[in-house]
Parts: sequence; C-alpha cells; structure tokens
Amino acid sequence: MKYAFFIITLFLCGASLRAQEFDPDKRDERLKAYRVAIFTEVLRLTGEEAQGFWPVYNEYQDKRDKLQDELRPKKQLDVMNDNEVEEQVKRHFEMRQRELDLERDLYQNLRKVLPLRKIAKIPAAEREFRERLIIKLQEARARRQERMDRRQGRN
Repeated sequence: MKYAFFIITLFLCGASLRAQEFDPDKRDERLKAYRVAIFTEVLRLTGEEAQGFWPVYNEYQDKRDKLQDELRPKKQLDVMNDNEVEEQVKRHFEMRQRELDLERDLYQNLRKVLPLRKIAKIPAAEREFRERLIIKLQEARARRQERMDRRQGRN
C-alpha cells in the first residue's frame, strides 16, 4: 500500500511534467507535485504519514518563503551607504535565526505525525529534490538548445 501511493504520485508527477508545455501559472503546481514525489520516495512516506506531513511542511515552507522575501534588499548593495549595508547584514543574521527557529518548530510538529528517523531524513530529501530539479532544468535547457540549433540549421 505504501508503495502504491508513491508509484501513483510519481506517475502523475512525471506525466504532468512531460505533458504540459511551460506555463508560468502551473509552474508552482508542477514543482509541488515533483517535491511530493521526491519526498515520498526519500522519506518512504505511507499514505497516512503523507496526510499528516504535507500540511505541516507546506506551512513551514510558506513561512520560510515569507522570511526570505523580507530579507531581499530594497536596493543593490553597491548603492547602499555603510549604515544600510550594516543594517542588511544584521537583518541577514536575524533571518537566519528565525529560519532556524522555524526549522526547530517544524521538527517538533512533525514528531506528532512521523517517526524520528523519517524526520531526520528531511534534509536529505530537500537536497535530493534540489539536485534532481537542477538536473531536470539542465536537461530542459539542453533540449531547448537542440531545438533552436535544428531550427537554425545547425547539427
């Protein structure tokens, strides 16, 4: 049963990524589906575990994204005066501490729905997701370049 959920998720994600043309509105949806497939594989989530895991993890991701948005400087560092740069550096460390606090909260909340060993694998799942995503992006870029080369008569 636990592998059936993974296989269905992986199939749907793969079909979704191949079948759809690039659509900016659906990009986030496809990324989320891909993340679900990778995390399910790496963490070996059962259906019941996935139902408890994803709401907690998605809330964490939303909060983390907001923190990172707050950190973005309003202007380029090169045009800031020294006081503004110092303030930006302080904000950076404050944000890092808040991210650490968020991560600690995530682990505490997940202890209610996942075994500790699976929680400990979350950094590996995040790393695996990023690495596979980079590979997929590189492959897509190479395919686009090949199509452009063919259109221009290069082989």
